[in-house]
Amino acid sequence: MPDLVQRLKFQLTPWIFRGLTASVRVERRQAPQPGPATIFASLHRDMIPAIIGVAPYRPVLLVSRSDDGEILIRTLASRGYGFVRGSTGKEGGAAFRALLSQLAAGRSIGIAVDGPRGPFGTIHDGVLRLARLSGATIVPVVATPGVHLSLKTWDRTIVPAPGSRLAITFGERITVGEGDAGRHVAELAVRRALLGDSR
Repeated sequence: MPDLVQRLKFQLTPWIFRGLTASVRVERRQAPQPGPATIFASLHRDMIPAIIGVAPYRPVLLVSRSDDGEILIRTLASRGYGFVRGSTGKEGGAAFRALLSQLAAGRSIGIAVDGPRGPFGTIHDGVLRLARLSGATIVPVVATPGVHLSLKTWDRTIVPAPGSRLAITFGERITVGEGDAGRHVAELAVRRALLGDSR
């Protein structure tokens, strides 16, 4: 049964996403002007709305090596996005180096800061290290969906309903300064933007 479910997801998700993006009414608030390479950062919960919201920038997305990651690539491959498989959990890892290369080449990237396995709302260190080493700024991406589903997953995945309104708010650019102090200030700024939490 799990294999059947996965095969159905693999076949149906591209069609569902196509219908969703064609019907959802997207409002982009405070959208940054195209320009220097940017790190678009969202919560894993907001991954689907965020991907729709950043579509004009065609970023390179960090995608897990799971079966669901393969489904995501199949769904988005024809839409101008790029992909790096893996995680940023180990500095110097292949995915981390690939993302740094994309930023150095002037291309923006997209990351779920608490992915791929949580805990929910945790700002993992990878996004901060990428910004510090590349000099790119972090732009938080927050989704405010209208009618939507909240899946019973660890991240509470949001799926906008077809024909619904979707507001995507882009936060102010965040620069990661040097040392532990610079990292801490940036982490608080990202947390505040995505969660409204300054702890």
